[in-house]
Amino acid sequence: MTDLAMHMMDIAQNSLRADARNVGIDIEERSDDRTLTLRVTDDGKGMSRETVEKLVDPFFTTRDTRRVGLGIPFLKMTCEQAGGGLQIISTEGEGTTIEAIYRTDNIDCLPMGDVPGYLSLLLKANPEVAFRFTYRVDNTEFILDTEELREQGIDWADAGMLAAIKEYIGENMNAINSTVNR
Repeated sequence: MTDLAMHMMDIAQNSLRADARNVGIDIEERSDDRTLTLRVTDDGKGMSRETVEKLVDPFFTTRDTRRVGLGIPFLKMTCEQAGGGLQIISTEGEGTTIEAIYRTDNIDCLPMGDVPGYLSLLLKANPEVAFRFTYRVDNTEFILDTEELREQGIDWADAGMLAAIKEYIGENMNAINSTVNR
């Protein structure tokens, strides 16, 4: 995976395969300690301690369709290459939190990628799931909460909605980036 957005999509899909009904996706950039954090939290099935320990092994997967699972091992590798680290916290029956930290002053820090594109696809493909996306740079943040949008009457089945949501996310992320001193 070549960017943060691809990792975000992969982890969110893991949450969906674990039957999550609520998924939180947070991307936070902090200039004071030069870090970028991707955090995905869900209320899915959760995992045992033994399973969590095996997740970083590329020859381990919980899927029946193949014998290797490369998403989490690649995520761990990219974090460590960029001077950061990976933390996985999970409780069976309660859910999972995966937190990937990158050093933004490291040449190996991944680019952001098409976060609005991937996120809008997740929302469109999973209208029954409550997503809460937070993009924060220092003390400025943008939050997209699908439950709030649902209450406002947003129709996910509308063909034009995908492009509108993608544009809305992109505009808000760009607005934050243009106002924050770096």
